[in-house]
Amino acid sequence: MRTKARALKAESTIERVAAILQGYADRAVFRGFSRGPVRGGRTVFKITWHRDRLFELILDTRKRTLHFPHLLPEVPPAMYQEFRRYLESRSSKTVPAHRRIDPKRATVRCANRRGNVSLTLQVLTGDYAYGTRKFIHLVHEIYLQFLGEYFDYQVEAFDLDPDHP
Repeated sequence: MRTKARALKAESTIERVAAILQGYADRAVFRGFSRGPVRGGRTVFKITWHRDRLFELILDTRKRTLHFPHLLPEVPPAMYQEFRRYLESRSSKTVPAHRRIDPKRATVRCANRRGNVSLTLQVLTGDYAYGTRKFIHLVHEIYLQFLGEYFDYQVEAFDLDPDHP
């Protein structure tokens, strides 16, 4: 009985997150969006987004996480250190409340595997709607704000035309 109740709760959470992401897709924040099958309280959403890149967003209800496994490719060490500081600042009271991630409700961590940076949000209170929205907004700010300081990186990592910023 417990297992069935847990499975129903996981499915409800996945449906809630899927609806939020679909809302972003409907408003053309994403250029493409699809949802994979659910297995063990886990599903993968595929999102076409910044720079027309395909992102995988993994929702794992058992771990209570949302995870972008390949958020930024080919990140140099100095830039990664700045990125870590940037992430820490997103929970600071110096950030306006509507943009801040409340550390009592969610935490964010990153990892760097051979220059490929992943990002994970841990949902602390069970409020996946809050976590999903904050995570999407954070990634959006990373691409528009943080990476704005790294034009040369963007040209190299995303194969951009340097004459058209």
